Amino acid sequence: MKKLLAILMIAVLLLPTLAMADMTEEELHAWALANGYVKAEADVVTSATTNKAGGVNFGAIEWTEELQVMAIKEFLKGGHYLGDASYAQDDSGWNYREMYQMATVSGNMPNNTNLELVLDADSLCLLGVSEAGTAKTLHMQQNPNVSISWCRQLRPHEEETYNYYCSYGVQFDGVVRIFTPADMQTEEGKAKLLNLFDKYYPTLATSWMGYAATFANLTDEAEITAAKLGYIEKQLNGGAMVIYEVVPTRIIVTAPFLINMSPQMINGLNFVTQQEGEKKYAYDLLLSEEFLDALVAYKAGYIATEEGKAAVEAYYAAGMYPMLDQVCANYGAPTSLQICMMPNTAAGLKTQTTWTPAAEAAAAEDGVITVTAAGFNGQITVAVALNEDGTVASVTADTSCESADYGAKVGADEAFLAQFAGKAGPFVLGEGVDAVAGATATSQTVVDAVNSAVK
Repeated sequence: MKKLLAILMIAVLLLPTLAMADMTEEELHAWALANGYVKAEADVVTSATTNKAGGVNFGAIEWTEELQVMAIKEFLKGGHYLGDASYAQDDSGWNYREMYQMATVSGNMPNNTNLELVLDADSLCLLGVSEAGTAKTLHMQQNPNVSISWCRQLRPHEEETYNYYCSYGVQFDGVVRIFTPADMQTEEGKAKLLNLFDKYYPTLATSWMGYAATFANLTDEAEITAAKLGYIEKQLNGGAMVIYEVVPTRIIVTAPFLINMSPQMINGLNFVTQQEGEKKYAYDLLLSEEFLDALVAYKAGYIATEEGKAAVEAYYAAGMYPMLDQVCANYGAPTSLQICMMPNTAAGLKTQTTWTPAAEAAAAEDGVITVTAAGFNGQITVAVALNEDGTVASVTADTSCESADYGAKVGADEAFLAQFAGKAGPFVLGEGVDAVAGATATSQTVVDAVNSAVK
């Protein structure tokens, strides 16, 4: 009897295997989805993907790009310059140098390390110089895709006053560009390296002395540039340091402190006093008044419109926390909707927002416009050929940087790419252009890139 049961068990286990052997790749994927072996199709799953449906990402109001960029610069402003103030990136007096954690993967093995980087306030790239031969530099040479995180830690004196929701952080998903001596042979490469050294080295007093000494006694701009390039070339040829920039594919800004920019059950009585007294806001997070004022002003303008007010009311129709809102109502404290409708707070903005660089269209060559856009794992390249009347003749897309089962499929899907032919645009996904199944986000990126080319 036991022997029979064992044989039956083996048969039950083998039957699905034998059946799956005859499945196509598409059928096998559908079977895996139906039986729960893989999660529902998505372009990407990350620890910091913006959640637009609520949940922990409080707030009904999306950020503008202007506010996103302002927040990135505000959070990552670093300290004051140690070197020559004339080399500051702007008139803020901050050096944009911060400590980060970089995650890399090579050979299917993860690595996480601390490092100091400088934010380029113009491009929002991160500029770095690290010792050669370390795990992170070896990994980034083998796999340029990295994730970099910065999070403000609470100061000791804040522990009793503030909690987790008063912190904030920034995550970069990006692609590392490592500079080599070959970059000294191109104008674009030399310009990038001059920018990196002028912005990175002044934040290090000892290293700045070596760089600055090469042109300290020079006054002619051409001679200064030549001296700088000579120093940089020695660094590149020396091989002791890896010089690089991280080009972001997206930057996720997390700002839970926004939910504390409002009257709550515990501080509602003190809030009005703080507004009228010395403290303008109900917390102290070392953020500039200019930035906080911009958040509040944008929220106030948003809810002042009928469309904005209706959108907020719809979002909070069931309350952020229905049970908590009921308790608030019982005690006479404002509910989440009432808080969001107050024009003098930033409550109601999403507590997490994602900035993505705009697609860049290169000059047309032989009637073809090449556009680069940020994907999830790297740069997507889209080539758009135009007819004489301005309509699209053809579209090709290199999405090989994306996941093989999802985003990478878009560039190989001829039916998807053919949807643009003979049309003038602008194109809207879902309205005349259907997305590739399981790759909606990458499909949208390609649509945006085509629109950038035809505009």
